Amino acid sequence: MMLTPFTLAAAFTLAEVSPNPVTALESMRSLAASHSSHCALRTIGHSLDGRPLEMLVLSESISAADSRRAILLVAGIDSERPASVGILVDAARRLVTDPELMRGCTFYVLPCANPDALLDQAPRAPSGAGRNGRPVDDDRDRRTDEDPPSDIDGDGRILTMRRLAPPANDPPTHLPDPAEPRLMRGGDAAKGLRPTHTLYTEGLDSDGDGRIAEDDRGGVDYDRNFPHRWREFDPVAGAFPLSEPETRALAQFVVDHPRIIAAFVVGRWDNVITIPDSKAKDVTGKTPMALHPDDQPTLEELSRLWKEASAQARAAAVDPSGSLALWLYVHRGIPTVATQLYGRPDPSPLPPPPPPAEGASPAPPPTPPATAPAKPADEESAQWLVVSDRDRQGDGFVAWKPFDHPTLGRVEIGGFAPRFLTDPPATELDRLAGAVAAFTSGLAQRAPKLEVANVTARTITPGLVEIECEVVNGGWLPTATAMGMMNKSPVPVIVQLSSPKQVLEHGRRVTIIDGIPGSGGRSSFRWLVRAQPGEKIAIDTRWMPQGTIRLSVIDGVVQPNQEVLP
Repeated sequence: MMLTPFTLAAAFTLAEVSPNPVTALESMRSLAASHSSHCALRTIGHSLDGRPLEMLVLSESISAADSRRAILLVAGIDSERPASVGILVDAARRLVTDPELMRGCTFYVLPCANPDALLDQAPRAPSGAGRNGRPVDDDRDRRTDEDPPSDIDGDGRILTMRRLAPPANDPPTHLPDPAEPRLMRGGDAAKGLRPTHTLYTEGLDSDGDGRIAEDDRGGVDYDRNFPHRWREFDPVAGAFPLSEPETRALAQFVVDHPRIIAAFVVGRWDNVITIPDSKAKDVTGKTPMALHPDDQPTLEELSRLWKEASAQARAAAVDPSGSLALWLYVHRGIPTVATQLYGRPDPSPLPPPPPPAEGASPAPPPTPPATAPAKPADEESAQWLVVSDRDRQGDGFVAWKPFDHPTLGRVEIGGFAPRFLTDPPATELDRLAGAVAAFTSGLAQRAPKLEVANVTARTITPGLVEIECEVVNGGWLPTATAMGMMNKSPVPVIVQLSSPKQVLEHGRRVTIIDGIPGSGGRSSFRWLVRAQPGEKIAIDTRWMPQGTIRLSVIDGVVQPNQEVLP
């Protein structure tokens, strides 16, 4: 019985998903050991610091896993989303318990793509969330990693420092927002808002150059090191595309496994909550920046399905340049869902006011203010504060507290707690693991499915046969994205006639099709072939993720059975 796309979310009751990447990876290894007939653990490479890149392979037959169409799932790209490792491991646990789902599809699951960023125990600033350990000269002073952010007050977190009334050589740039004093905003002379503070990342001036924490520890940002729109002059993007062993290992795996038909990537970029602008082009005015117009309907439907599965409504806007998801979509032609997994939720409503005491007069209606209350300059951050106050016991924001800084003097340290804005709370992890499993099972059921249809053959004159057919994609997903076809990069569909070229009166012996759209997309063929009596004319339709469909014509008669080869 075919699963509906989202039954897996409610199909299993499992143990709590681990928010700790180390524990999650231990659970992954246990999963591979306990389900060895359908689950295997592979090491596809090593990080810069020598940590293994461990991938789960889920398939009905592990020995035949690489010969089946496949879906790639990747998480653990940056330390701002450590829970994504456990979520992907638990999603794999749900998928592996359904052998029918895996009968036609392999799942490659890489839960911790950037182990150096996630497994390093030292606290990181958000700016260093996706970096590995490669030394990088952030401040271009010919020294590396000499002035990183640090936890100078010893609370285990790297936050923000603000300095009131700084000296003339360090002019103020911000002030507490009058509408929400916990937040800082820029000055506005037209509104009479004069800056009073300077802001810094928590840390010291370790190199004595007068600047605070400007040369972070490490490294190259994993999700800025892939080839598409790689930023040459961005120091954290790497010396060249795929310069890092982690990114190179994953890219090589993708190239070596051309049967991957779709990908699901958890990282800093999102393309399903906020669909990229398909009209945006690069400097040539010809190449789409992040979405080809012909791919937009597919992505819109994937967006609808992900929102339905995850209940996610918002995502932070980021530049996807150099990201894994963008490379998969553009350079490999693979339909790719990029998600942050978690965005700002709606806060719980305020509780109703208590009823008046018995016998007391009802309270008069509140007097409306003479003017509308001012709005915070950063309304998104203000809404996150509401979520913290109402639903997270205030843990999302660390109140400003005084600290005597060795070089700056009196400062205050505070701000949003690390990962509060990016990583889901523990109460959401099991639900999100179910959403990932349900969504990817739906992807598997929507896989491209090539068929050879409307096949006819007739003898026009003795020795001359006319053959017509159509290659139809009966699945929902395309065999390749329009963006990939534009770049001539996807795994093509190849239609080949066994007869030699010299006996063809019409038609091509070999036709290469870059891609066939889903939901009935098709390509039509017609040949006139000179053939001897009893000669077998074979027509092969080969698409590597699915295999080869072979049909035969003898004496102008189509043979009844189509053969499907690996």
